Amino acid sequence: MKYDSIFDVIGHIMVGPSSSHTFGAGRIGYIAQLILGGPPVRCEIFLHGSFAETYRGHGTDKALLAGILGIPPDDERLRDAFKIAREKNIKYSFKKVDLGADYHPNTVKIILYSKDDKLVIIGSSIGGGNIIIEEIDGMEAGFNGDKATLITIHEDKVGVVAKITSLISSFDLNIEAMRVSRDIRTNRALCWIELNYFIPEELVKELEKLNEVEKVRVLNV
Repeated sequence: MKYDSIFDVIGHIMVGPSSSHTFGAGRIGYIAQLILGGPPVRCEIFLHGSFAETYRGHGTDKALLAGILGIPPDDERLRDAFKIAREKNIKYSFKKVDLGADYHPNTVKIILYSKDDKLVIIGSSIGGGNIIIEEIDGMEAGFNGDKATLITIHEDKVGVVAKITSLISSFDLNIEAMRVSRDIRTNRALCWIELNYFIPEELVKELEKLNEVEKVRVLNV
């Protein structure tokens, strides 16, 4: 059997009790706030499948909220997520939802609000602390956050992806995987690109100069 990571064998260092329901959930929340651009002022969390059935007992609610607050899933502060949210005056709610049979049982839909932005993200915890970010703002994603990942939301027009990849090449970075999905209703596109090395801030600044690019986010692993 082929393993992509040592974590596939020994698991992650985590705050328990469950790698799927706690650590994986925390990772989803943490990545969500990175894509938003920082902790929100309000969040709505919709729990699907086994997440909805067992979230209190497994600490899924605390893990998700901690991640949304910018607390990594291996941080002991995870246990104090509710208290920290109250101290920061961040409003939050948990609701059960049926997203349908196409989604993994450990799936959550998160809606985050900042002072001037809104993000809708769907993520699944697929076991052993591993996750998949399924959707961002209604557009199909499919990355796991295990590698340095560049995420852009931009106008859906010819040549934009070429501009993005050309800038990446100018920083001597290799593309290991990428995907583009589109929302024809809003004429927007989502592009995520896994790279072979740490993504420098200078590249982000150059991408943000592109008129067609609405948002640039980075997951550096």
